[in-house]
This record gives sequence, structure tokens and C-alpha cells, in this order.
Amino acid sequence: AATKTFATPACDDTNDVEALENSSSDEESRKGHPRPAPIIRLETETQYRLSADSNGNTFLDRLSGIIGISTSDGIYENANSNNDGCHCCGFAPNGFIISYLHWTFRSSFLAVFTSFSIGFFGLTLLFTCIFMSAGYEQPKCISVNGENFSEYEGRSIYKDFGDAYSLSWTTFSTVGYGLIFPATSSTSNEVGKCGGVFVLCVFEAFVGVLFSSLCGAIVYSKVARLRSHAQVVFSDAVVVRYGKGVMTGNEDGPTNYLNQQGNDRDEDENELPLPILEFRIANLLSNAIGGEIMDCSMNIVASIDETLAGIIVHKPATRTRKRRGRFRPTTPAQIPKLRQLYEDEVYDSEKPLSKASKAMLEKKKKIQSEKLHKIENLAVDLRKNAAKQHKAFEEDLSGNIAPRRIFAKLEVETPDHPFFKRVWTVRHTLDAESPILCGKAKKMVQLNNGYWPKALNDYEAVTASINLDQLLVSLSGTSNADANSVYAQKVYDYRDVNIGYRFVNMLYRDETSGNMEVDIKVINDVVEQVGGGGEPFHIKEPHPLSDILVL
Repeated sequence: AATKTFATPACDDTNDVEALENSSSDEESRKGHPRPAPIIRLETETQYRLSADSNGNTFLDRLSGIIGISTSDGIYENANSNNDGCHCCGFAPNGFIISYLHWTFRSSFLAVFTSFSIGFFGLTLLFTCIFMSAGYEQPKCISVNGENFSEYEGRSIYKDFGDAYSLSWTTFSTVGYGLIFPATSSTSNEVGKCGGVFVLCVFEAFVGVLFSSLCGAIVYSKVARLRSHAQVVFSDAVVVRYGKGVMTGNEDGPTNYLNQQGNDRDEDENELPLPILEFRIANLLSNAIGGEIMDCSMNIVASIDETLAGIIVHKPATRTRKRRGRFRPTTPAQIPKLRQLYEDEVYDSEKPLSKASKAMLEKKKKIQSEKLHKIENLAVDLRKNAAKQHKAFEEDLSGNIAPRRIFAKLEVETPDHPFFKRVWTVRHTLDAESPILCGKAKKMVQLNNGYWPKALNDYEAVTASINLDQLLVSLSGTSNADANSVYAQKVYDYRDVNIGYRFVNMLYRDETSGNMEVDIKVINDVVEQVGGGGEPFHIKEPHPLSDILVL
């Protein structure tokens, strides 16, 4: 087991390109901007507290409001609601039930079954105490093997408790009475005085039916949720390969790296490949028939603090020559320049013009107007595309406790998989359009014609170039076994990113059957990339007892 040295990403969105070059040699610059310090929440002076009036207008709503047990909209209230109308003697049963239901979805089956047992025994014991009190008040209303409750020979308080509990659990579970049952007209002459015991038995049976229904509904919901969960496992680590680790691929064997034009070339220090961030997913049902996931798709969103987010840098404008020396704009910043080119075409209308010249002038003005209209539409489209690159959300209105968070979608090489059976390796290239690459690194990549700069070709500079808090990964598809929609989620933190390493191969061929199988145990195993350059780890000392427990 190994743990990496954690460092906060060190980039900002200033225009100084040389600062990042110096970060590879300056130890202080790699520490990065410190995270916002935790601030103690102070009690704010609230002038008004505005809340909606939830009192109903019907007779039942008013009656329940007077009793204090429910409100008209209390069915779907939050568990932490402070509405006084849904409390009963300081206890909010509606909120408790909602909290319990949410807890069952997050807990294991063993914990849920344990809570069922505690609830069953707790309710039966509660009714046992009530039955004992009723039996002491009216002994003839409960028959114990033909005798009155607590009046037969050899009775004791322990036997009375056992008789009352036997009556309680048989009534609660509705399995049928045995030798202990409520008195009837054939066993007692004072049945008219046993109305309270009869009502108590009916109410307990009603509660027992509701309890059984609730338990069944919870188990069914958990089973349905389990069926909708994809049987996949994500790697705990995210690796970033750079330099020679990208040139030689993901294995030890030599491979040729292709340049930007797609031609084979030898290693050039000035034309280094862009780093690749990758993680992988394994199908737990890879060896089972029908365990494939069909039409699988993946959505990856990077969560970044606005204080550490890099600016959005577009690709350099490529001038495509057309007739009359025009060029197509590629960024919103070029739109005003192109618009000015058309608006500067001023025609001298003071000179006398012939009819043909006037017609030509009107035609030219019409063409110019159409071009300006197209330019405006193009500007709107470019702004929309630029706005899609990230979205900022504000949680703290004051901005002192939590900064604004930016959620940017990550583009990967293979976001879709038509037939996910074994292993799926997801890769994202850290180029000038990557939202997790800081602004300085993006500028340096652009100045180096799209290649990774030599000054950033070490694990410390690569670490300093990445701005990332979390990676939110969601996977969805259709199970080939039962045709149900399945999904899975994974959240990666910045500390899970490991620079200069690659994953080991998970596939192997079985010697007996000859089938290709997946070794799930090595999904988190990594080795240093070809050519070295991996960040250092702190190796934990082995513990004999822990090794024995693992075995």
C-alpha cells in the first residue's frame, strides 16, 4: 500500500506565462494557492423570517392543525422541517418516517433487517405492557387456557408477562390465536366490559399489517434499486501519463508516436505529446452470460473552485483565405473585426451614378446587409458554444465561506461503448481546451503549436498545471440480462490523481479453458510509466495482523 504526497494545484488565470515555467524549479510555487480557510459561522441578525402558510381550509385540515399532528402539505415535507403544525408533543412522526426511509436506501440489507427486528420487538413489547395493564384491570377479558388472566393457580408476574407477550405477538403478526386469546361470549359472562381489549387487539393487528407492508415495500425498493445499479467497479486511482509515457503507449513494448499531422516521427524535445488523464472501469459480470451492458454512455463533469479555475482559451484563429481576402472567425473576439471590414465599405454617393451603377450599388448593399446578418448569427452561436464550456453555481451569498463552483464537462476519447463486457479505459487529453488545465499551461500549449512544453515535462510541473477539485463520473446503459436501465456513479478527488503512472493489464487468458478473463483484483494496480518520472509515494509498513485479516 502506498499513499501519495498531496499538493494543492498551483495555477491562476493571470497572463504571465513565464511564471508556470519557473514553477518547475521553484518549490514554493508548487504549493499553490491555499484553500479558503474555514470560517466559523456567525449568527446573522435576521430581520424577518418568511414562510408559506400551510394551514388548510377544509374541516379536516383545521381539525388536524388544532390537534397538532399534521398539515395539509405535510406528506412530502422535509425531515428537518420546522413547521410546528406537523409536530405532536414535540415529536414529528412524519419527519421521522421520511428520515428512516432515506436511511434504508443508503444502508445495507443487514442493517435494514436489524432495524426491522428492533421495530417488531419494540412494538410487540409496547403492546405487551398495555395488555398487562388491561389484564390486571379486567382479568376476565383475556382467557389463558380456559382461565382468567392472572387468576389461575401458580401465577407470577413473569408468567403474566409471558402470557401478555404471547397475546401481543400473535395479534401483531395475525398468525392466529392459540391458548391465549381475548374473551368471547362462550368463555366469559362479562364480555360487555371488554370493549377496550377488543379495540386494542384490532388496533394492534392494524399496526402489524402496516408494519409488514412497510417492510415489504422497503425490501422491494432496495431490490429494484439493486437491479438498476450497474455491476461495475471503478478504479480508485486516476493516472496521468506524460512525455515518454504517452509516446510508448500503455505497455512496455515500443510504439511509435504520431505527430499532429498523423505521421510517424522520432522523439523531439520540442514536440512532446500532451498528457493523458485516464481511469478505468471493469465489468463485474464479464464472465457471466448476459452480463454485458448495451449502449453504455458516460458523462464526466469536473468540479473546480472559481478561485482556482483557469480561463477559457480558444484555439488560435486560423485565417482561411477566401475571395476578397476574407477570413472566417473562430472566436467571439474576432467578430467585431470582421463586422468592421464590411461596415468600412463606404460608397461615394455624391458622384452622379448611372442607372446600372445605382442598381449595382443597391445589389452590393443588399449583399452587405445579408453578410452582416450572418455575422450576427455567427457571433450568437460562438457565444453559446463558449458558454457551454462551464457553468458556475453560487452556494454562499456572501462569498466568504465557500467560493463559487464551476462545473465543466470533460471531453474523452470514448464517451460511448456499444458493448461493454470487460474493461473500459477512459482517457482525457490535457490540451488547450481542457477545463482542468490552468490558463498559463493552456497559453504555453498554444504557443508551442499544440504540443506540451518542455519546461512542463516533469511530474511537479504537470501537477501544478492541473486545476481540479473533483471528477463526477456517471455511467448509464441497458443491461443485456434483463433489459433494465442501469447506472453507476463515482466521485474522484484531487488526491486520487497520480502523475507519471500507468495501469497494469487486467486481462489474461485462462490456461484451462482458454477464455479471456478479467482479474478484478488488479484494477487499482499501477506501475511507473515508461521512461520514469512518476511522483513519489510514501510506502506504508506492512502490518502482520492486517495481512492475516486480509487473507
